[in-house]
Amino acid sequence: MMTMRRRLLLLLLPALALLMLIGGVVDYWIAAATTRDAYDRALANTAFALAADIRVEGERVLFRPPAVGSALYAGADDATMLYAITGPQHELIAGSARLPREWPAATRAAAGAIFRDLAFQGLRWRVASIQAPTAAGAVQISVAETLDRRARTQRLMLLGKLLVDFAELDLTLLLVWIAVYYGLRPLNALTEQVEGHSIRRLQRFDEARVPGELRSVIVAFNRVLELLHDAATAQQRFVADAAHQLRTPITGLLAQIELLLREPRAQAVPQQLRALQGGIAQLARSANQLLALARAEPVSAMHEKFQLVALQPLVQQLVERHVSRADEAGIDLGADALEAQVSGDAWLLEDLLENLIDNALKYTPRGGHVTVRSGIQDAHPYLEVEDDGPGIPESERARVRERFYRRPGSPGIGCGLGLAIVDEIARVHGASFSIGHGALGRGARMQVRFAAR
Repeated sequence: MMTMRRRLLLLLLPALALLMLIGGVVDYWIAAATTRDAYDRALANTAFALAADIRVEGERVLFRPPAVGSALYAGADDATMLYAITGPQHELIAGSARLPREWPAATRAAAGAIFRDLAFQGLRWRVASIQAPTAAGAVQISVAETLDRRARTQRLMLLGKLLVDFAELDLTLLLVWIAVYYGLRPLNALTEQVEGHSIRRLQRFDEARVPGELRSVIVAFNRVLELLHDAATAQQRFVADAAHQLRTPITGLLAQIELLLREPRAQAVPQQLRALQGGIAQLARSANQLLALARAEPVSAMHEKFQLVALQPLVQQLVERHVSRADEAGIDLGADALEAQVSGDAWLLEDLLENLIDNALKYTPRGGHVTVRSGIQDAHPYLEVEDDGPGIPESERARVRERFYRRPGSPGIGCGLGLAIVDEIARVHGASFSIGHGALGRGARMQVRFAAR
């Protein structure tokens, strides 16, 4: 769910970045326009203020500035503002001679002033010009200012606006994150509900406990669960029924072959009958394996009620069951069982250990050893079967868990379901099934480690 939140935020970042870029362009345009308008109005007001100090005495036009003036009136060469007052004959009445005296072509007019940009003395200037009518004729007043001040003001305005935009972006991201976090809380609750379901049950979800926005999804999901449950149940029932139906005639065939082998008439074909007996015995084992696999399916275990199962008696019982087979194969089969209990299905755990012991006896050569263990390791109950046979290479340990997979050169005519059944039963019990090396790096050690109690 955290990944979903991160993905949503990452999807929003390009859009927010584009908005920031557009906002930066708009901020620049606003800052430039606002600064230009403010400074142009100030220049125009200065020109009108100068026009108020123009006097006409006879035919002469005079400029009488206030007694207390500023650098503007002084017209100093290092001033950032200049002015020039030009008479009707374009003669300079007052101010700086550096400013042009001709009446400019209009570039922008505001409140009766005409503005233009000029460059002289290595600087860029903004000039505002007005005409003031007098008795002696029209007088032109021009006021010029360098663009440095307005550029600094524009940068400050743009920087302030960008800082505000970045703060708004951070606030927006925070609000989006909060909205996403609280908006996805129902999904978090649903995720926890899904993860809390047992793997042994295809349990419906409570439609009343989810928000209205998710209710239609839950209804559809429950329908899928019902279909999945029906399909899995039908498949499991078919496998179980087929295996169960095969067991009765196969058992009858084996009994008939046993009787036939004792007949004098069968002495002419004993090898063929024993081959037939072996094949039918393998068929019987395959049917039993299929039945065990069907019982190990999560769907088949969904109605089973797990109980405490003691592992020590289980180990002793199965070792005793296989002692005769081990003796015939010349294998030393022993038990090292300590007391331990797990919550589970006794029949499934018996199938699990049965397959582990059978696998070890099948691959261990004559004169070898097989040890079956149970106990508690780091608070985890476990079942373990160790042998000193050829072992299983690491490259094959994942594949041997697959159904119907048999390693090349495997003895006998097995169906490749033994370790698949072990892996499935372990999963049903929430346990881990690991395959490793035996003692001194020889053979195989297969361990089923259950959850800590």
